[in-house]
Amino acid sequence: MENQDNKIKFNQFEKINIYLTGYTKFQTIKENPAEKVANFLFENKDKLTTKNTSILYNQIFEVNTDDVDKNIDKLFNFVEKNRIEKEKTLHIIVSFGVAQNRLVNTIETLGQNYIYDLIKDKKIEEEKPDKIYSKNPVKNIVKGIQKLNNIKCKFSNNAGTYLCNYIYYISLTKYLNDDNVCSFFIHVPKLENYDLNMHEQFFMNFISILEDLYILGNEEKKNKIMNYEINEEEDEHIDEWNKKKKQDEKENEKDKKEEKKEEKKEEKKNKNEEK
Repeated sequence: MENQDNKIKFNQFEKINIYLTGYTKFQTIKENPAEKVANFLFENKDKLTTKNTSILYNQIFEVNTDDVDKNIDKLFNFVEKNRIEKEKTLHIIVSFGVAQNRLVNTIETLGQNYIYDLIKDKKIEEEKPDKIYSKNPVKNIVKGIQKLNNIKCKFSNNAGTYLCNYIYYISLTKYLNDDNVCSFFIHVPKLENYDLNMHEQFFMNFISILEDLYILGNEEKKNKIMNYEINEEEDEHIDEWNKKKKQDEKENEKDKKEEKKEEKKEEKKNKNEEK
C-alpha cells in the first residue's frame, strides 16, 4: 500500500531544480543509453530550462553497488547546497537506467528494499520498509506526458532488484520525510527504439507536467492531470520482473484464502466439540 503521508504538496513552489544521474557501460552494453540520455539532457539543459525549472547537475555511476555507495553523497551534498532555507523550491532527482527489453521510457512507481547482483543478495536497508513509493503521482504524470503530444511512455511497478532499483531505493529513503525533495527513476530502452530526439521531447513534457503539478498558480492544470483516467492494462509496462511479481501476488492471495478456509474449518470443529 502506498504511503499517503509524505506526498509532495501540489502548487506550492516557485521553482524546480532537477539533478540527473545515469549509469556507464557494463557487461555486453558498451554504450549505456542511460549515460547517453543523462549526458545529452545535461548538455542541452539551456534548451530545456524554463522560467521555473533548471537542470543543475549530472552524475554518472559505474554499474556496481560499491561505486554508488562511495559516490552518491556527491549528489546528496550538491542537493543540500542548493536547498536555501525558506525558498519555495522543489528539488527533484531524476535517475536513468537501461532496460533493453522495453520499447518506451518507463517511470517506476516504487523502490524495493532488496539488492541482488551475484555478490549481494540481501535487503538494502535492514530497518527500512520493504517498499517505498514515489512521493509523486507517477501514473498521472505518465498520462500527462502522453497527452501533451502523444509521446510514448509507461509506468512500472517493479524496478527489478539490481542497480536501477538500488539507487532509486537509496534516494527514496534519503528524502523520505522531506517536503521539498523527491526522486524519480526512469528506465530507458535501446536508443534505436527511442532516440535522443524522443528523449528530449519526453523530458520537455515531463518538465511541463511537473510545473503544472507543483508550481504556484497552476491549480486548474493540476486538477486536469489528477483527473486523468488511468488505463492500468495499457499504461503499465509488463515484463518478466512484473510478471513474476504479479504471479507471486496471486500465489500469496491463494495461500491466504486457503489459510482462511482452514481457520474456518478449525473454528467450526471447535464449536462442534464444545457442544
